[in-house]
Amino acid sequence: MGEAQTHAERQGKISPADFFAGDAEKTKINWLCFEYAAQLQTIIGTSLKKKLKRVGIGEGDIARFCIHYSKTMKQQILRISAEEFRAVHLSPHPIKRFFPSLNDKLVNDLLKAAQSAWDELTQICVVCPVKCISDKNGRATLFDDPDYYE
Repeated sequence: MGEAQTHAERQGKISPADFFAGDAEKTKINWLCFEYAAQLQTIIGTSLKKKLKRVGIGEGDIARFCIHYSKTMKQQILRISAEEFRAVHLSPHPIKRFFPSLNDKLVNDLLKAAQSAWDELTQICVVCPVKCISDKNGRATLFDDPDYYE
């Protein structure tokens, strides 16, 4: 298990450090993935967390899932920026692979949360000066901001 997974599992928190292994990976596209994972964790919210807890899925599992799901979206985001796609297509498959024992209702609830998180994030992206998608390979100096780390 990697350090990022250990941190998420132990604390149930998502950190920017979960999205880069070295200085070269402190890119804007990876920052966008961090922001999406954090937004997804927020959208999952108390009600869905309670349902997940009833089936043995705790805070650490949810944090690791948000990191995983966000990273699975990276390829689609890159294809959008290359104008190969017009929109992301959220899939239940990464959810089912990550949580194979979940029933269809909970998978659907997580998929709805993933869609809501993406919609909210992209609304913010329209006015954000960082331009993570259009300058995807640019350096994201936010990774070096200690305020994002606990």
